[in-house]
Amino acid sequence: TSRPKGTSFGRNSGLGLSISRQIIEAHRGQIWAENRTDDSGQITGARFSIALPEA
Repeated sequence: TSRPKGTSFGRNSGLGLSISRQIIEAHRGQIWAENRTDDSGQITGARFSIALPEA
């Protein structure tokens, strides 16, 4: 999902990414972020990706 830069959806604890990282790493996975850019090179957001090992 994505949302426009500078928008807010109410009060958030800010712990979602931290908790996600702990869960993913506990399962021997990886999480990383990359900037999303438009055609002119302006940053328009971020993409978060995860990789988990096969069971």
